[in-house]
Amino acid sequence: MAKLTVLTGSLRDEIFELDPEGWAKVIGRGTEKVDCRVPDQAISRQHAEFSYRDGQWAVRDLGSSNGTFVNETRIGESVLLASGDQVRCGSTVLLFQGDKAIEHIETAEEAAPQIQLEFDPGETMVAVAFESLQSKQTVQQRQRMMQAGQAALNLSHGIKNILQAVRSGEDVMDDAFSHQDIDQAKKAWGILKRNLDKIQKLVLDMLKFSKSDQPQRQLCQFNRLVETVVQMVRPQADERQVGIVIQADEDMPQVQVDPDQMQDVVMNLILNAIEAVDPQTGQVTVHTELQSEPRELVLRVSDNGKGIEDMETIFEPFHSEKPHVGTGLGLSIAKKIIQMHKGTIDVQSLPGEGSIFTVQIPV
Repeated sequence: MAKLTVLTGSLRDEIFELDPEGWAKVIGRGTEKVDCRVPDQAISRQHAEFSYRDGQWAVRDLGSSNGTFVNETRIGESVLLASGDQVRCGSTVLLFQGDKAIEHIETAEEAAPQIQLEFDPGETMVAVAFESLQSKQTVQQRQRMMQAGQAALNLSHGIKNILQAVRSGEDVMDDAFSHQDIDQAKKAWGILKRNLDKIQKLVLDMLKFSKSDQPQRQLCQFNRLVETVVQMVRPQADERQVGIVIQADEDMPQVQVDPDQMQDVVMNLILNAIEAVDPQTGQVTVHTELQSEPRELVLRVSDNGKGIEDMETIFEPFHSEKPHVGTGLGLSIAKKIIQMHKGTIDVQSLPGEGSIFTVQIPV
């Protein structure tokens, strides 16, 4: 029997069986007319349908808000599935395995365990190890080279934008000196100063991203840390007339985290939210709580922006949906720190409604 295995989210490792003799299966987060219910806020109430026809399974989107993707290609019409295909609905990724593939894997395991599916809990990608470890290492090496090349390209664009702004400031300054115009010189210095700050932030972010220092945990008043960060980013929020609301768990005791690293996490998430909303109408909410079972520190940063277009690349180094804002390293640094704290970060986003970043760290 064919099946869908959930690879990401709260239902990770859950299996939905697909019976060719039964009705078509509908996946969604609703309760009515849904066969495979997934509690993912990025999934529509009735998101996608899996149906069996002509001896093969197919999937089609049911007009969902965030779309249905097969191997990261958004689908419109019904698409036939092959064993090993990944279907993404919202932020949930499912692995499709057909009847023949399942039988083949079971037979291979009895004869010689050469084929193995490996799931990385920190990623949404699935690595399939083939006949030898060498082949898997070759694939990984190619992926690293592609990621490094893309990172270098994104970094060069970021530096180019800063240098162009510095060059503009230089031209304005030269013109001011030639006319002895002190007011124009002040404007030029403002341009240069802003971009010198960008260069400094870029270098510091690169150092933070490249370092792999393990967290130096100590008792910390996390609510106080959040309040301090909000005060630090208040000028950027006020400049764009964006409101920031703190919803702190008043009963939260001290927790053991690395205060310096967690300050970077909170700051990057809040700055990301401030940049994601529209001026004057933007609203950012920072929520903290301490869960008892499991005992985890929860940080939730939400905004009322336009939502995230590409959920798959937001944590990539030097990636930014706004190329002239920030360095594109903030979310990458935040995710790295969270993972070093043995925690997780989850993103939910709906077009036109905003985004929610949820951090959970065992304490």
